[in-house]
Amino acid sequence: MNNPFTLSFGLEPASYIARRQQTDEVIRSFSSDPSPSHMYMITGIRGSGKTVLLSELEDHFRDDGWIVYDLSIEADLLRSFAAKLYNDEKLHSLFAGAKINLSFFGLGVEIQGAPPITDLGTAIERMLAIVQKQGKKVLIAIDEAVNSASMRQFASEFQILLRNRYPVYLLMTGLYENLYELQNEKTLTFLYRAPKITLAPLNATAVTESYQSIFHNSIQDARRMAALANGYSYAYQVVGYLCWDMQVTTVTDEVISRFDTYMDEYVYGKIWDEQSPVKRTVLTAMADTPSGQVTEIREKIHMSPQEFSVYRSRLIRQGLIQAGGYGKIMFTLPRFGNFIQNQTYGLDM
Repeated sequence: MNNPFTLSFGLEPASYIARRQQTDEVIRSFSSDPSPSHMYMITGIRGSGKTVLLSELEDHFRDDGWIVYDLSIEADLLRSFAAKLYNDEKLHSLFAGAKINLSFFGLGVEIQGAPPITDLGTAIERMLAIVQKQGKKVLIAIDEAVNSASMRQFASEFQILLRNRYPVYLLMTGLYENLYELQNEKTLTFLYRAPKITLAPLNATAVTESYQSIFHNSIQDARRMAALANGYSYAYQVVGYLCWDMQVTTVTDEVISRFDTYMDEYVYGKIWDEQSPVKRTVLTAMADTPSGQVTEIREKIHMSPQEFSVYRSRLIRQGLIQAGGYGKIMFTLPRFGNFIQNQTYGLDM
């Protein structure tokens, strides 16, 4: 049997813990008539399982007969959507029969007696009108959305499509700070009304039971593995991958050592690089304060309660830290404090 765990981001591994509550919420919402919402935003820290949840939802709606398109954030989103819709083998003949001519955009060929459409929004609306007559729904999925010109243009057009009651639905994943920046665009305030799913840590019992079912180990050993993963989706994969690869059924010193190396190289280094200098200062002070007492952390970096509160809130929304009891904070990511202590940024504490 091959290793049921994976170190690759975005792939649905052979072993993973489904987020049934969040999945069911989106399915119920999109499947209702009328639907209470045509859009969901899925956010969480890197490695929290956003892409896997997105893929699971796409598979469900595709199996249910929906038209599902993945759009790359690196592409011209509006043009990409129009191209996928126009070239869909199940729909293209209908568009040709309706003499929808998209040759102006380099999509398809000239249609005799049909002037080319020169506005992408108009082209998409005409195609969606035909899709609507067929009783079909269209789901658009955008992974790792950012506040780009293409994303803003697409979101503006999507808002128009919703106002005109076309059967379009949107799922977006993204880091908290990227989605927050996108929502703050003055022309895209409708995004504030979009329901958001923030991916919380995995259930400890579910993680333990998963390890037990795969490794056939004791409940104590499975709990040790789950404790190392600490509810972090990517860490769940790394712990399982290492134990399977090393042919052990519990956490050993070597597992921990290799775990630290993998987390550094695959995810923590990237997360750290994305933090501002001030956030790094706060996080470093946390790593050097075993008690987690906010007062001690503030005193180390000479930060006022008001200023510290701002960065505390931002780090919580990012999913990097959480409250650890009255007047305390703690890291949400496993052994992230150890990772920070190994960094050499020369911050004065």
